[in-house]
Amino acid sequence: MAKETIVAVLSGDLVKSKGLEEKRQGVMDHLRQAVEGARTHLAKKNCRLLFSGFYRGDAFQCALSDPRFSLWTAIFLRTELIKLRGKLVSADIRFGLGLGPVSVWDENNISASDGEAFRLSGKALDELKSGKEKYRRLRILSPWPEQDRVLSVLAALIDALIQGWTSAQAEAVSLYVRENGQDEISKELGISQPAVQIRLERAGHFAVKETLDIFSGMVEEHIIRPSIYNP
Repeated sequence: MAKETIVAVLSGDLVKSKGLEEKRQGVMDHLRQAVEGARTHLAKKNCRLLFSGFYRGDAFQCALSDPRFSLWTAIFLRTELIKLRGKLVSADIRFGLGLGPVSVWDENNISASDGEAFRLSGKALDELKSGKEKYRRLRILSPWPEQDRVLSVLAALIDALIQGWTSAQAEAVSLYVRENGQDEISKELGISQPAVQIRLERAGHFAVKETLDIFSGMVEEHIIRPSIYNP
């Protein structure tokens, strides 16, 4: 199969946001800050992250010029919200991740962009909101039928792992996926290195890394590098 210029789109919304009540705005502000943190990290990888802002209440989209980092982005943003569970806020994100080419790429206005990646992302999110998928918070759709089954399994397994994280575990994983070593995480969190190791092991950090590596490799087989959407 010929390679195409592929991008990734994450369509997301807050899970059970009505239950957040007066804390909802604070959660959305925290998510905005998390998106900026992801954007800064990905810029070092030569990947552009576009953010739509919120619409229809708590819905939003992120588009990434390099799709290899799209699952990383979904995981990182979820760690940042799950961290808030330590503040008596039960917050998480439901994500539909779409991979594919785009027909219109507008860096100044995501809503003006269009293409298969955007349509698959919206379809994936819609499927999470209905029927047997309601308990899941991550679904991946691609234009590659031979890969979709594996991507679906990866999404289901990593989602099941994430949903079991405590705020302390998410806090450690958030730093881990940004390539901080255990000594650095220890200093950042003000806890001992053995305590960091315990948090990461209980969070299944090795499985997170393996999943990200497999996902990135699968996407790599289908993309042109460098993407025309990279600076």
